[in-house]
Amino acid sequence: MPRAGSLVSAALLLPSNLALGYLLFLAVAASPDGPWDEAESAATVQVVSLLSGALALAVALLTLFILATQWLRSRWWLAVPGLVLAGSVIRWLFPSA
Repeated sequence: MPRAGSLVSAALLLPSNLALGYLLFLAVAASPDGPWDEAESAATVQVVSLLSGALALAVALLTLFILATQWLRSRWWLAVPGLVLAGSVIRWLFPSA
């Protein structure tokens, strides 16, 4: 029978990782409505990318804490915040792409 800490940790990390993926999707899917909207769209992409990167760092720290307490033992939980952080940095660097 799984320990309560494992269930609570998984129940906390799963929606957090889904929120990370959604924020990164918003950053990638944003596109200008036309030539007049390119600057504002690029600024929006950078803000959403910065937000998803900051949230990815927070979730990664939370995941490290949970792994250190051994409530969850699988290190694959770190893959999602790491990939989202990498994607956020790339999207932040290239907002017009």
